[in-house]
Amino acid sequence: MATLPAADRRAFALKINRHSSAEIRKQFTLQPGFAQSCQRSLSTPGFPTFHLPSFYDAVDPVDFEGFLMTQMNNLDLDLAQELGDFPEDDLDVVFTPKKCRTLQPSVPEDGVELDSHVKDCVQTYIREWLIVNRKNQGNSDTCSLKNKGSRKDFHKTLQKQTFESETLDSGDATFQMPQHAHAVPEEASRATLACSDLELRSLQPDPRLEQLLRHLSAEEFERLNEEARRTNRHPELLALYPAVDEEDAVEIRPVPDCPKEHLGNRILVKLQTLKFDIEIEPLFACIALYDIKERKKISENFHCDLNPDSLRGFLRSHTPSIDLSTQARSAVFSVTYPSSDIYLVIKIEKVLQQGEIGDCAEPYMVLKESEAGKTKEKIEKLKAQAESFCQRLGKYRMPFAWIPISLSNFFNLSTLEREVQEGEGLNGKGSSSDKKATLLQARRLSERSFNSEDNYPASNFKTISLTLGTFFKQEGDRLSDEDLFKFLADFKRSSSLQRRIKTLPGTLKVEISPAPENIGYCLTPELLPLKPFSENRNRPHKEILEFPVREVYVPHTIYRNLLYVYPQRLNFANRLASARNITIKIQFMCGEDPSCAMPVIFGKSSGPEFVQEIYTAITYHNKSPDFYEEVKIKLPAKLTEKHHLLFTFYHISCQPKQGASVETLLGYSWLPILLNDRLQTGHYSLPVALDKLPLHYSIHSPEKIPSQTPPIKWVEGHKGVFIVEVQAVSSVHTQDNHLERFFTLCHSLESQVTFPIRLMDQKITEASLEHELKLSIICLNSSRLEPLVLFLHLVLDKLFQLAVQPMVIAGQTANFSQFAFESVVAIVNNLHNSKELSKDQHGRNCLLTSYVYYVFRLPDPQREVVKPGGGSSAISTESRYYTFGRTSAVSVGSKLLQSRVISCSNPDITVTQAATDEEVKNIVASKPMDHSSSRMSYCVEGTSDMSGLCASTRPSNKKHFHEELALQMVVSTGMVRESVFKYAWFFFELLIKSMAQYVHNTEKEDNPRRSRFSDRFKDDITTIVSVITSEIAALVVKPPKESEQAEKINISLAFFLYDLLSLMDRGFVFNLIKHYCNQLSNKLNSLSTLISMRLEFLRILCSHEHYLNLNLFFMTSTSAPASPSLSLSSQNSSSCSSFQDQKITGMFDLSAEYRQQHFLTGLLFTELAAALDADSEGISKVQRKAVSAILSLLSSHDLDPRCSKKEVKIKIAALYLPLVGIILDSLPQLHDFTISDIRSGKGRTGNPEEEQESAGAINQNVALAIAGNQVNIRNSGISLASLPYRQSATLGPDTTRNLLICFLWIMKNADQNIIQKWIADLPSVQLNRILDLLFICVSCFEYKGKQSSDKVSTQALQKSRDVKARLEEALLRGEGARGEMMKRCRIPAGNDRSAGLNENLRWRKEQTQWRQANERPDKTKAELDQEALISGNLATEANLIILDMQENIIQASFAAECRDNLLGGVLKVLVNSLGYDQSTTYLTHCFATLRALIAKVEELLCNLNSILSDTVKMREFQEDPEMLMDLMYRIAKGYQTSPDLRLTWLQNMAEKHTKRKSYTEAAMCLVHAAALVAEYLSMLEDRNYLPVGSVSFQNISSNVLEESAVSDDVLSPDEDGICSGRYFSESGLVGLLEQAAELFSTGGLYETVNEVYKIVIPILEAHRDFRKLTLTHSKLQKAFDSIINKGQKRMFGTYFRVGFYGSKFGDLDEQEFVYKEPAITKLPEISHRLEGFYGQCFGEDAVEVIKDSAPVDKRKLDPNKAYIQITFVEPYFDEYEMKDRVTYFEKNFNICRFMYTTPFTMDGRPRGELSEQYKRNTILTTMHAFPYIKTRISVIQREEFILTPIEVAIEDMRKKTQELTAATNQEPPDAKMLQMVLQGSVGATVNQGPLEVAQVFLAEIPADPRLYRHHNKLRLCFKEFIMRCGEAVEKNKHLITADQREYHQELKRNYTKLKENLRPMIERKIPELYKPVVKVHSTRESFRNHSFRKYDAQTSSQST
Repeated sequence: MATLPAADRRAFALKINRHSSAEIRKQFTLQPGFAQSCQRSLSTPGFPTFHLPSFYDAVDPVDFEGFLMTQMNNLDLDLAQELGDFPEDDLDVVFTPKKCRTLQPSVPEDGVELDSHVKDCVQTYIREWLIVNRKNQGNSDTCSLKNKGSRKDFHKTLQKQTFESETLDSGDATFQMPQHAHAVPEEASRATLACSDLELRSLQPDPRLEQLLRHLSAEEFERLNEEARRTNRHPELLALYPAVDEEDAVEIRPVPDCPKEHLGNRILVKLQTLKFDIEIEPLFACIALYDIKERKKISENFHCDLNPDSLRGFLRSHTPSIDLSTQARSAVFSVTYPSSDIYLVIKIEKVLQQGEIGDCAEPYMVLKESEAGKTKEKIEKLKAQAESFCQRLGKYRMPFAWIPISLSNFFNLSTLEREVQEGEGLNGKGSSSDKKATLLQARRLSERSFNSEDNYPASNFKTISLTLGTFFKQEGDRLSDEDLFKFLADFKRSSSLQRRIKTLPGTLKVEISPAPENIGYCLTPELLPLKPFSENRNRPHKEILEFPVREVYVPHTIYRNLLYVYPQRLNFANRLASARNITIKIQFMCGEDPSCAMPVIFGKSSGPEFVQEIYTAITYHNKSPDFYEEVKIKLPAKLTEKHHLLFTFYHISCQPKQGASVETLLGYSWLPILLNDRLQTGHYSLPVALDKLPLHYSIHSPEKIPSQTPPIKWVEGHKGVFIVEVQAVSSVHTQDNHLERFFTLCHSLESQVTFPIRLMDQKITEASLEHELKLSIICLNSSRLEPLVLFLHLVLDKLFQLAVQPMVIAGQTANFSQFAFESVVAIVNNLHNSKELSKDQHGRNCLLTSYVYYVFRLPDPQREVVKPGGGSSAISTESRYYTFGRTSAVSVGSKLLQSRVISCSNPDITVTQAATDEEVKNIVASKPMDHSSSRMSYCVEGTSDMSGLCASTRPSNKKHFHEELALQMVVSTGMVRESVFKYAWFFFELLIKSMAQYVHNTEKEDNPRRSRFSDRFKDDITTIVSVITSEIAALVVKPPKESEQAEKINISLAFFLYDLLSLMDRGFVFNLIKHYCNQLSNKLNSLSTLISMRLEFLRILCSHEHYLNLNLFFMTSTSAPASPSLSLSSQNSSSCSSFQDQKITGMFDLSAEYRQQHFLTGLLFTELAAALDADSEGISKVQRKAVSAILSLLSSHDLDPRCSKKEVKIKIAALYLPLVGIILDSLPQLHDFTISDIRSGKGRTGNPEEEQESAGAINQNVALAIAGNQVNIRNSGISLASLPYRQSATLGPDTTRNLLICFLWIMKNADQNIIQKWIADLPSVQLNRILDLLFICVSCFEYKGKQSSDKVSTQALQKSRDVKARLEEALLRGEGARGEMMKRCRIPAGNDRSAGLNENLRWRKEQTQWRQANERPDKTKAELDQEALISGNLATEANLIILDMQENIIQASFAAECRDNLLGGVLKVLVNSLGYDQSTTYLTHCFATLRALIAKVEELLCNLNSILSDTVKMREFQEDPEMLMDLMYRIAKGYQTSPDLRLTWLQNMAEKHTKRKSYTEAAMCLVHAAALVAEYLSMLEDRNYLPVGSVSFQNISSNVLEESAVSDDVLSPDEDGICSGRYFSESGLVGLLEQAAELFSTGGLYETVNEVYKIVIPILEAHRDFRKLTLTHSKLQKAFDSIINKGQKRMFGTYFRVGFYGSKFGDLDEQEFVYKEPAITKLPEISHRLEGFYGQCFGEDAVEVIKDSAPVDKRKLDPNKAYIQITFVEPYFDEYEMKDRVTYFEKNFNICRFMYTTPFTMDGRPRGELSEQYKRNTILTTMHAFPYIKTRISVIQREEFILTPIEVAIEDMRKKTQELTAATNQEPPDAKMLQMVLQGSVGATVNQGPLEVAQVFLAEIPADPRLYRHHNKLRLCFKEFIMRCGEAVEKNKHLITADQREYHQELKRNYTKLKENLRPMIERKIPELYKPVVKVHSTRESFRNHSFRKYDAQTSSQST
């Protein structure tokens, strides 16, 4: 090979012919040294430089409008219209009626002329919502995501797939298990079914295959197969796929909640019974809620009358009428902030009577109705008295009793506390960065109701009926709310309150329940009937108004105008004695005449709805009473200075006196309702006048009334003796100074007023009006947050009106645009910064989103407002419009860019004027100019020279809101500008809605888009987009807070352009997108950040409902103009048939032409290609986002009803064909599911970014850089050696899965003719890449089944596990080796292909296949079945698509020269699919494909039969790992001449070994794979740094030579398609070796790690990959450190010889193997394992283990049984080998000879006396050396040697001597070990010890001369032995401690005694041995196996 010319030498890398996406990725994969002219470098001071390829710049988009106009006649209009190609009614401005809870909206009373402010408020509350809808937005990606989740019945349309793994579970199996197998665990029984002795008669026959033997031609067979595959296919692949993670779904822009009236948590309280033991008088209940923690009354009062008619009749004279609304006995209370401190307090009043409260309550304490006699008479007497009091004093009340009810039991407080912590306050107090927060979640505490569907705050709250029997008596001197709160606090703490306060026996029955959302027959707090309201009920419900404990930030949406008056205390202590029984008459007056009392006070129970006056309850004989009355007043809509509250104080005479009046006037007080035209609320301390009030008193406050004549007499000299509180609940009165001022000044402009006007205590003239209004606008943001939010809609409406309304004040033009805009900006900033208000996932304030979506509308086109003043006629409309002034677009843009000088994001940066001017000039110059042939704009552009104020004119009639808003955004500066950009979403959405209304109002829908808006406006939009892009780039590189803000601005900008596509010239918007992309690329220095920002931006744009039409998907790639400047008329139009006329392969390229015509898709694919090729920090997340974006798009197509037709799907799939090329190019980066366990390695944790450096990932180090560099090599002619050794980031499992499902979707929906032609044109190398991709797809979409859930198991699985658990428990009861073995076996092998991955990876949500399926810990069986049904259909459909692709490749392969190799690849994929759990549907089609393939290729039949046979056996032997590996080994061996397939099977074997934690064997598999790669690379390349072939791997393993390719005749790598796999490259070789090194390290073979890296390091050095060299040497250091630290403590393995005997074993009969087991495995462990497994196969009674190791005589064995003989063996070495095997590792590595010993005697006994004990040494030689790619290796040679008794003794003594020597010389010394060995040598109690051996064999000289030398050797052994004992005793002397001296002396005595006893025998020599003899030349075989017989025979022959 090396002699070939360089040009003819075919480097492996040159074989990869990348036809797909070549242009787009050509330069991106190269390092800076290549094609430098095509790259540009980006650098920023302080930041590193990175390079972007030229293709990353966005191309000039097609002139969309012009192109459509020109090509309209040639388009498939039916198709375009069907897909909703921007229909005429695409945008629809809809006026939606508000949902009104009441039958009629709440409005002011009729017949009153309202103020302007009230009119505006009412109009705001009753007018319709204005919503801009887009006709087809429901088909967009956003809705598709939502629809997908809502398809609850989708699974019902699916066909249930039957899988082999579930047939036994479900009972659908066509066979029955024999009875003896029932106790076997289910998994084992299934695996061993083929081995069981089943009764054939019990099996059910399979269905007959009618056409099996019918002869068909290959073509006909293929046609029938294809027809069968195409039937019953699921049309929507992605409907079966889990939904896209919404974390990435930035395109979801939630529709805000509709503004509505605030309702808290609602509870329904029904009073059923209220009575005492005696019923003598009417009693009245008043109910309210109190929060004792906040010390606040939190609801208004509910008055209820439960008296029987007989008692109610006592008051008939005082009740002129009873309205139905006052008869309510049930009330709906609302609680916004529930807590355990809320109490329902029921106060009971009675009619006033003479006596203290205690006196009146006495009868109730002592009398009972049931008693007779005198008691009954007393009751009747009391009843008569009560009737008398009622007739006389019936309109007066007195306090009587009360009772509290805690509501803590009615709220789920744990839920509430958690929710309050998450969102303190009403709207959440959530962090703006919480993307998961939504408006619904944020407002859950304020807007939920206790209905049947959403009652989680009271989830445990059901209807509860309470019966209470004890009331507390009211205390006359403690009636205030403060006293009540003290009582309630005591009541909560203990029951001591009952001991301190008198109680009354009685009965109160209350029912408390969640209030339904639509409760029937209910009245609002204003007594308006709610829907539904039926008239046939007797008593209505009443809604009770809540007074929340904290602010409620919900804007007003209904008219409400209520006033609450709370008289609290009166101090008449110094008054005359007549003031004792005091009541206050309260009236609301509209004048001073008594007749002016207005009937606006809400009545109490059983009376009129409204009354003119109300009396407070009376405390008997109390001159300083406390009051608890609540007076509710319906405020008139129009208030004047005459309206006031009048308080009249009376003494009530309880005793009837002749001629005396009941009431005695005590005095008056009053409170004006308005003060400086503002509603008065708060606490007041009012004086009380004794005399009649003077005229015009009401216009003054009583404290400040001027002196009168005659003077007014006051109680206590005008002191404030009456304390009263007034509070308003009004949606008209703002109760905020700043808001009042603003609204007042606004209305002074809109209505005719007389100057000066009064504003609070200030008078404003016409001249100062403009200044004051501007000041009020500026001060708006200073108002309190709650009133600002409450009146937010009206405030914003007014500001927007001011922004566009021309104003002439006092003859001067007043322009408020800038002030109004800046005020809006300040309010927006304030709302966003408030922690009390919630935000959606994009950080948008929810109140503002609701306002824009529902409320905002263009300001009404009012006539210009001209306030009288001189010279007003001289000012024209135009001059008024341009009072602010503006410059040209360029100057404005310059000003905006220059304003960055004061940017708050970086105040230190200054921008030069020249730079900014140049940038804006470029921006404006790049805007496409309208052609002269285009239509004229709707307005005439002109010029004006008005004092230099403007360079060009606007429309002369009026301002347009969208133009004014854009202008203000452009010219804003400083902090205003910063806030505009920070919250740009609000202004963008305002722009869009105003533009839509403008288009709708001016009927411009029919106009061409180019003429809808002025060029000036387009310039402003261009400038805004450009500057905001710059702002994004400036912020995104800053700390997280600013960078997060940049992401939100980026999303806002994307949504803005998304919306513009529906309104403006689409070509113009495309250019904005192009400039955005390029501008961002020029400014950012982080590639991952750049791609991430552009990705989110594009994902939003691509979610457009007309995305397909925007990308001209119905056009071919040659239909669009090559550049925008080309003449449109010169373009050649074509229909869909033109696909056939162009080069098919070009359709799979991401060419410039494609990117121009399909603009958005091209940009998205560009980002994906860049992300996949990038290798920078954080790129893994970016890759996931890129793939997720495309998957989301494809999902939307699958779920879009417009795309359901097949022909439409074909065209859509054609749009995505370049994605196929990108996916194929990224093949090396894909997560390889087929070898996931190897890749996981050991101890692998962390996120995808951390995985890049993990050495446990084979895919990362093997295949990362395979494709990227090689394509460029082919295109540029550069050799591999000159390329940098570069890697790209590996994709995570989820990202890979998403990318692969996209590939399958395209293959499923694309035109199959195009796919077939494409495949036919591809070289075999590319086809093999497709096969590799399909191979991964098979594993990726493997069916997991119902049992894949970690937390839920089916009953069948649980039963199986229980059986297994009981079995293991029984085994684990014993200790020792068997228990340890069972513990190791607890982890099941072979079932879960991803077990290793899951075990070694930190748990990550995105790394589970079915994320949504596992989010809830508990699932019902129905849910599990549904998930299994969907996943089963997905697996089936995915595999059928893969099968379709293989059929296409098969057809293409027969037209190619490399047929066999391609068919081998197809076969590899097919066999791989058969190795997984497949449905019967797929298996039917798969076997049909195999049959057709066999019919076409006869020569494959034999190989296929072998492979399928082994595949079936593999499934049978899942529980026999050794047999399983043998089968896989045999399959791999069969592919000796097919390197690609052999390598695949070696990797499969490595995967299985890794699952079993046989890391050494897994590493050896990879070493063999690497040697295979090296062998073929050496035939291709002549590189001195590469290994020369498998020979270079001998130091790692001698077995590796079997990978040697004998000659080119075996297989030529030059043949096309051979060695085309991704591992046959230098990087692949390095990757395999690095993974092998990691596994060797994991297995503890650290020395081998060094040998592996000896091959790797030269390659890394040649590529100058110093980063990897650093990593490699650090790993080597770690390995050497481990050798030093662990040393001899490592355990490498235990070996056993296993023999199989019996016909039941089939091919295994009489076969011997050496098994390698884990270290310290005991004989019982392997014996138990093998006996148990084969017992399951053949039956427990049919398997027998031979207990000894003697030779087996088959004649003595039972032929009906299976016998297993297991013997422990040890590695065996010749003496010369031991010289080279010095270390413990060397003695346990590369071993193929083993020895075991069998003791025996001549009479057949295994043991006997020393003199008759023989030993048989058996040496076994295995076919391969351990460690190998298998854990069992067959024995190929056996040698036996018999040792005589004296030879046995010699061997034993040598061993003892060696042990002594080792213990003595050990460093550091081990005293315990030394003493143990010494004790065994010289101890007095040692049986058959050294002394006995000597006495048996050395006592006498043997008679047989042949034993002389044995005798002498034994004597010399004893001589050395006793010497070593002496050394050991002496060594022990120096090691012992003081307490061991006696023990040492004992050892020494024993040693001395032994020495003396042995001395005679040691010193006796055999004289004959010392005679002269012939010198013998010994050989290595002389002392072989410690046997001396051969040597003796040799000497005998010489002597003779």
